[in-house]
Amino acid sequence: MKRTLLLCSFFGSFFYCQGQSYFGFRDDNYAGIQGVLFNPSAIVDSKFRSDITISSVSATGQNDLYGVNIADVFDGGYSLETDASKNFKTNNRGNLNIDILGPSCMMNITPEHSIGIFTRVRSVTNLTGINGQLIDEVNKDVDASNSFLFTGGNPNGVTNSWAEIGASYGTILVDEDVHFMKAGLTIKYLMAGVNNYINGNNLSVAYEKDNVIPSQSEYLSTGTLKTAASYDYNAGKDPKFDMSSAGVGIDLGFTYEYRTNCHTCIGNRYKLKAAASITDIGKLNYKNVIENTYNLAGRVTQDDIDNASDIFQFFNDHYTKVSSQKGVKANLPTALHTNFDWNIDNKFYLNLSGDFGLVDAKKINGTAIANSVTFTPRYETRQFSFYIPLTYMEYSGTQIGTGFRAGPLFIGSGSLISNLFSNNSKASNVYVGLKIPIYQSYN
Repeated sequence: MKRTLLLCSFFGSFFYCQGQSYFGFRDDNYAGIQGVLFNPSAIVDSKFRSDITISSVSATGQNDLYGVNIADVFDGGYSLETDASKNFKTNNRGNLNIDILGPSCMMNITPEHSIGIFTRVRSVTNLTGINGQLIDEVNKDVDASNSFLFTGGNPNGVTNSWAEIGASYGTILVDEDVHFMKAGLTIKYLMAGVNNYINGNNLSVAYEKDNVIPSQSEYLSTGTLKTAASYDYNAGKDPKFDMSSAGVGIDLGFTYEYRTNCHTCIGNRYKLKAAASITDIGKLNYKNVIENTYNLAGRVTQDDIDNASDIFQFFNDHYTKVSSQKGVKANLPTALHTNFDWNIDNKFYLNLSGDFGLVDAKKINGTAIANSVTFTPRYETRQFSFYIPLTYMEYSGTQIGTGFRAGPLFIGSGSLISNLFSNNSKASNVYVGLKIPIYQSYN
């Protein structure tokens, strides 16, 4: 096995790894069930009698190490090592989020009460404390390498994927003249998927090059490393969701509206809206995951690395296992979401939303989102919406995107404009979905 693969696995440094989805669209008053995913109170007093989602998908990746030209990537033959701009640090970070919504629906029971149910598959990958300078060295060809010494520090990487079935309920709390408030709750049954993590403590690695016999060049390391995997990648079987390794998740949200034309009960009834929610409170229990801790004091040769086929067997063969335990718990990416929406004039809106992770990304097996703040001008009608989200992402900086909703179809990206015009893109987001909207009798 190539040393890049092994050592990058060794230090948890697989990049292109956001817990945010549906930039721009999710703030639309016609977002339906996609808006409920971020704030369950959106389910009640909505623009729909019912909203049926056939399917939607959103994917977001960002990092602070590699910057790329997206157009060059799609031309083919693109190499991160030779073509990308690089920002090597001792604590590079990355995050990846994939969010797939299956058949789902929401509907009104009465004007004051609404319910919904959804099916969803999610995957979140976090990487923190990655030594980019070390990655640069181990990615070089053997002949181009020179002896080096790096302190790897405390790298931490985790991938957590799961399926969930959610049931949402929302009700109106206050409906008095210009003041309106509603609340919502979602309870989710979770089915465990794949959970892998790697965590290092006080790591360092030195490379001593053998100019005569490069295959005998040596890597000397110190520190300790925890590894765990719920899935045997070398077994040749596809990963499956484990009904026995389950969990429960909770979302809770509130929305306040300052209304200026409630007496008409038509059109856009609020002038200002403020909303807040906490999502993904809960944990998954992986009963069969085995966590191993290794003392990495020792040395291996280049030949040892190149001939390794299984990273976990490699650790067992070359380092001392100091402890082992079966069964781990993985938290959900608990987050605080805030939303402020200003209806400037009938069909035009300005929105400011924030997503803030409540889980420390440095935590062992800690699934977390990266913080972000999004400002979105929006044009909205019943059949069509258009938006231009401007987002500051914690790892990758400012991104500009665009998207639209046309009847049952919505398509967008939180980074499209940035990706088209930047030679140094560090984030990418795209989403698409199809639904069957059944509107209220008013707009």
